[in-house]
Amino acid sequence: MSRCFQTGLLVLALLAGCGKGEEKHADYLRLRLAEDPTTLDPAFIVDVPGGSLAAKIFNGLTRFDPEGKVVPDLASSWEVSPDGKTCRFHLRDGLRFHSGRPVTAADVVYSWKRLLDPALASPRSWLLQGVKGAEDFRKGAASDVAGLRAEGTDVIVELDEPSPIFLSLLAMPNAYVVDREAAEKPGRSFADHPSGTGPFRLTEWRRGERIVLSANADYYRGKPSVAGVLYRVIPEELTTTVEFESGNLDLIEVPRAEFRKYSTDERWKGRVRERVGLNVYYLGFNCQSAPYDDPRFRRALSLALDREKIIEAILEGRAVAAGGPVPPGLLPVEDPPPARYDPEEAKRLLQECGIALPFTVRLTLKADREVLSIAEVIQDYFRKIGLDLVLVQREWSAFKEAVNGGDFDLFYLSWWGDYPEAENFLYPTFHSSQWGAGGNRARFRDPKTDGLLEQARRETDPERSRALFVEARDRIVELAPWAFLWHKKEYVILSPRVRDYRIPLVYNSERFEEIELVNGE
Repeated sequence: MSRCFQTGLLVLALLAGCGKGEEKHADYLRLRLAEDPTTLDPAFIVDVPGGSLAAKIFNGLTRFDPEGKVVPDLASSWEVSPDGKTCRFHLRDGLRFHSGRPVTAADVVYSWKRLLDPALASPRSWLLQGVKGAEDFRKGAASDVAGLRAEGTDVIVELDEPSPIFLSLLAMPNAYVVDREAAEKPGRSFADHPSGTGPFRLTEWRRGERIVLSANADYYRGKPSVAGVLYRVIPEELTTTVEFESGNLDLIEVPRAEFRKYSTDERWKGRVRERVGLNVYYLGFNCQSAPYDDPRFRRALSLALDREKIIEAILEGRAVAAGGPVPPGLLPVEDPPPARYDPEEAKRLLQECGIALPFTVRLTLKADREVLSIAEVIQDYFRKIGLDLVLVQREWSAFKEAVNGGDFDLFYLSWWGDYPEAENFLYPTFHSSQWGAGGNRARFRDPKTDGLLEQARRETDPERSRALFVEARDRIVELAPWAFLWHKKEYVILSPRVRDYRIPLVYNSERFEEIELVNGE
C-alpha cells in the first residue's frame, strides 16, 4: 500500500470520528489545539495553550487590550502613590465566580498568596517577587506577605521598588483570581476543574480529544456573543487543514505548508489575517570569547547578511527585518533600521579586527528543518566574506544546555515576550545578572547598559522610564551582542462563519467576548 494512500485512509478515519456528538455545538466557535494544555490552574501555567484557555476562564485585576495596552479588568480603577511603591486597586461591584459566589478583595489576596506559597511551588511565583515581603513568604521565612492586604473592596499592594511593568505582570495568567472554595475542594483537582470569573466556564475536558467552554451568562462585561468555544485536539497539520476546509473548524493558524495556497487562492481571499508577533529572531554571539567580544567583529557578521532576501526566499515573506531586539510598537520612537547588507564593509571590519581569513566560526542550532535551511543560507553569506561557518546541530535539550552554559561561538534562537513591554526584551536578555538560562545567553556585560536598565525599571514616571529603555536599546544595537534578524508574523485564516476577527498582540488578551458567527446564536 502506498504511503499517500495510507495517509488518505488515516485522514478519512479521523474525519469519520470527528463530527460525532458535535452537532449540538453548532453555535460554538470551533478551534484546534495541537495538544492538550498541561494544566488550567493559573499558578502552574507556563505554556501558551494553557494561558490561552485560562484567559477565557479567569480574570486578573488588569488585562491587555488587543493592542497590548494595560486596561482595567476586575479592578475598575487604581491609584499609585507618588513614590511608585503603593498601589490601591478598587474592585468592581457585582463580580461573581462561576460557582455564583461573590468575589471579594480577600479572594485576590488569597490567589496571589497561593501563587507565592512555598508548599505549592509555582514555577511562576517570580511574578510577584517585587511585592514587599513576597520573597520571605516564598522562602518560608515569613507566615504572611507584608505588602499585600485587603481593605473592604480594595486590594493594597506595597512594592519594594517602583515598577513600571507591575500592572503588566498582573495581567499575566498566573496572577488571575481563583475561586478559593474550588481550589481547596477535597478530592478534586483544581487543575482539571478550574473556577474563575471569565466569559466562559469549563464544561467538558476529554484529554486528547476536546475541551468545551460554555458562555458565562453572569460575566461582568455581559454574556459573550457565541454560545461557547469548542477546542478539538488535532496534532496533525494535514488533518487540521482538511477539517478547516470541510467547514468543521472556524479559525486556525495558517500551517507553514499551506501558507502560499491560502495567501493566493481566490477562495480564501480576504479570510487571512496577519500581525507581527511579539518576538525577535537573532544570532547570539559569545561576548566573553575572542573575537566575539569585539563589537566590530559582531557588526561585521551582521553586515554580511541580506535579511530581506532570506525573509523572501526561506520565510516566504512571513517576517519583517529587525533593527534591534524590541518588536515594533513597544517603544514611543521609531525602530532602528535593520543592518544594511554590506559585505565590503564587513570585510573591512574583519581586517580592522586583525582576523586572518579564512576564519572558522561555529553556529550552534537546534535540529529543525526550517532552522537548518536558514543556517545554510547564513553559511553561504559568511563564506562570501571569508568565514567558514560550521553548523553544530543539537536536539532541543542538548542545545539549551550548550547555549545556557556558554559552549558556542554563535547560536540561532528567538525570544518571545511574556508581556508587551520593552523591558521584557531588554532586561532578561541583556542585563549581566541574567547570564545563561535567565535569558542573557550571549553573556553580554556592559555596565552602562546595566545602569540604564536598572534605572528604567525603577523610574516612576512612565515617559522617563520609556526614554531610558530607548537609550538602553540604542546602546545594545550599537554594541551588537546579537545580529538582529527579524520579527516573525502570525497568520490565521477564518471560515466564512466568522464575521470578523483581528489577531491580538498578546495571546492571553484574546477572550472571544465579542466574536460573532454568521450562523451563531
